[in-house]
Amino acid sequence: MNSCEDKIFDPSKLCQIGIVVKSIDETVKYYREKFGMGASLEIRYVDYPTASYYGEAGGYRGKRAFFQLGPIQIELIELIDGKTIHESFLREKGEGIHHIGFAVPDLQKAMDIAKSQGFEITQHFKREDGSGFAYLNTDKTGGVIFELIVYPSKK
Repeated sequence: MNSCEDKIFDPSKLCQIGIVVKSIDETVKYYREKFGMGASLEIRYVDYPTASYYGEAGGYRGKRAFFQLGPIQIELIELIDGKTIHESFLREKGEGIHHIGFAVPDLQKAMDIAKSQGFEITQHFKREDGSGFAYLNTDKTGGVIFELIVYPSKK
């Protein structure tokens, strides 16, 4: 890598840690009672009918919980149904840290750079406004999946 244009993401833009769980409700209760985490908790149900799964149409629905831990967003991930890398992670490894996320300015550009460097996009979803996410198969070395994130604009 010789220039900024070759970078998939800026490492200083670490913004999220994603944790796959069996039950958001149980995990949130535990985190609150034992550690005082999740005071600013936001729970969302997600439906990504056109999300890709290893390059194929997959689609899935899930439950998410988001809260801040210092400057980092914690995302708890619970699957409801569908084909997703989160489900296979839970089945193969159990609950735990699934990914670390990095904010990128242009999802498609970051995905193109990642592909040009030999990374597979294991799952992604793009909204019409350009926001969305993509997971890379970076776990082959070091065991950690990297996620590229473009947050929706705040209105």
